[in-house]
Amino acid sequence: MANTEWIENMKKIVLQAMEAGDPCDVIPGVVTGVSPLTVQIDQKTVLFNSQLLVPKRLTDHTETMVLPEAGEVNVTVKGGLKAGEKVLMIQKKGGQQYLIIDRW
Repeated sequence: MANTEWIENMKKIVLQAMEAGDPCDVIPGVVTGVSPLTVQIDQKTVLFNSQLLVPKRLTDHTETMVLPEAGEVNVTVKGGLKAGEKVLMIQKKGGQQYLIIDRW
């Protein structure tokens, strides 16, 4: 299953769980490295890049925008996670992957 499909499925599951009154667990973590990305969730557990799914908005990336006076331009968005930032995650069933949902 592609990561984007998994993310969309997680959104549906979270909404269904909230409607049922039994929301999923949200796991806090701290970014400990950015290249490669690592997140620590407790004293013993560190998650590595291969275990983490990161939405585009939490990465440095390029967006194409249309500005009235300049036309179409490429803009670099500096949204990447930084060491020391706190993040919230949802754990994929089985505990092998975590979706970072936001900073906090």
